[in-house]
Amino acid sequence: MICNIVDHRTNKYDVNVDAVFKPSQKDNNRDGSTKFTWGNGSFEYEELSATTIGRAIEFANDRWDCPVTLFLYDRGSDLP
Repeated sequence: MICNIVDHRTNKYDVNVDAVFKPSQKDNNRDGSTKFTWGNGSFEYEELSATTIGRAIEFANDRWDCPVTLFLYDRGSDLP
């Protein structure tokens, strides 16, 4: 389930994106960040290229029941 979104797009109004998913617990483990537990269905990293924001959210919510951070990038960008 999507619990956090980090937007790296240059055009914040373009819904066409490349998406990266990581467990929220992994990247939010910093001072001042909301802390998350792993939960069930943990994973390391997953990408979904050439998609839309809505589809990326549906993909994550259907796939994982643990807290997930969605990273948004411009479509066609070099994903990290």
